[in-house]
Amino acid sequence: MVTERLLEIAEKTVQNAMKQNVDQAQASVFLLDTALTRFANSQIHQNVATKKGGVLIKIVLNKQISNTRVNTLEEEEIRKAVAQTVKIAKASPPNKHFKSLPEPEPWTPIEGVFDEETAYCTPKYRAERVKEAIETAHSKSSIVKAVAGYFSTGSMAFAVANSLGVLAGATVASANMKTTVISKSGTSEGFGTAEKYSRCIKDIHPIVLAEDAAEKSLKSINPIKLSPGEYQVVLSPLASATLLMYLGYLGFSAISYQDGRSFVKYCLNQQVFDSKLNVKDDARDLRTLYAMPIDGEGVPKRALQLIKDGVVSEQSICYNSFTAGKEDKKSTGHALPPISDFYSEWPMPFNLVMKPGDATLEEEIAETKRGIFITTFHYVNPVEPAKIILTGLTRDGTFLIENGEISKPIVNMRFTDSMLSALKNIPMIGKELEMVEQTTVPSMKLEKLRFVGVSAY
Repeated sequence: MVTERLLEIAEKTVQNAMKQNVDQAQASVFLLDTALTRFANSQIHQNVATKKGGVLIKIVLNKQISNTRVNTLEEEEIRKAVAQTVKIAKASPPNKHFKSLPEPEPWTPIEGVFDEETAYCTPKYRAERVKEAIETAHSKSSIVKAVAGYFSTGSMAFAVANSLGVLAGATVASANMKTTVISKSGTSEGFGTAEKYSRCIKDIHPIVLAEDAAEKSLKSINPIKLSPGEYQVVLSPLASATLLMYLGYLGFSAISYQDGRSFVKYCLNQQVFDSKLNVKDDARDLRTLYAMPIDGEGVPKRALQLIKDGVVSEQSICYNSFTAGKEDKKSTGHALPPISDFYSEWPMPFNLVMKPGDATLEEEIAETKRGIFITTFHYVNPVEPAKIILTGLTRDGTFLIENGEISKPIVNMRFTDSMLSALKNIPMIGKELEMVEQTTVPSMKLEKLRFVGVSAY
């Protein structure tokens, strides 16, 4: 098995490092095997596959720490990388906050997270599913002009070993498809999008995605402009996921907490959000995309309650071994594994699960007298992290809600608002959860979101 091979490489790498008279050593070995079929203008224009392996090496020598990433699994190249990492450690200043790499703890694998059909999906299979999506979208109307998107499949495996006895590994498969439909009538264009994420390729239904995206696209023709201001909003799971992802990234990492950039530091034990908002981070929850038994340091994953009935506390913070050592605490198992191109030394939640409510999306819309339905957000960025002020644009399906019904498409709008304000009053939460990257979320109705401008389209 792939994991067994990676464990062997990790163990040998650590043994090699310890022969060079260092105090501690850690090796995280990874293999990313992914493929992507991309389409635009209603035809496939790119099919790529990537297999990338490598090792993250950490050396500790008298509290002097160095890290090296080498994108190879060749033994001789790894040996050279270890030697170079030792040299860097010797030339580095000591880090007074470092305590130790983590000690080994018992852990149990998670069954059913590696689907072979997903991991070894063929280009032909993806092409056939893309064809279904394109044909479905065009069958909806003659004004559908183009279908675009991508279909990605693959697997990610990693193994961790350290000189204190940690030896652990995990593998997960994943797939996702995004379909965007563009319609045109006269000089007006309409846009709609739909996405699906899963660890099992059979859960991806291109026809359903295309129908959803096409419907939004057709309804988006001839949008009106709304004046900036505060509006009630109904968020699809895609839009909810964006807000929750930033909330997790900005608020619950030990680094932002220790540096004074996290809102949690200033809101301890306060009900800063609606009492209906409950969020946990739980990598053993099979409802999350990257379900894993261990973190990037081989520490067993456990559930961590980030928000309970709208309240945050010191127990909401995610630690790896280094940040935990600064406070004489234990790691909460939130060192990121090197399972994607998105890798950071920051500990952070990567398996966010929001507690569902009891409403349907249709009921959330029906209970809105005047507001905005948002399919997804685009180009979201933090403005002031300590207050979780975000700014971004709506995209690919933004509609005015009047008297409980979606009435007209509207030109995309820019929001700039603090999530401390936006999530303070959540009248309704959807009962259906959707996997969206590192979050698992429902739809939501927010009492208000502040819009500050109107897009050019």
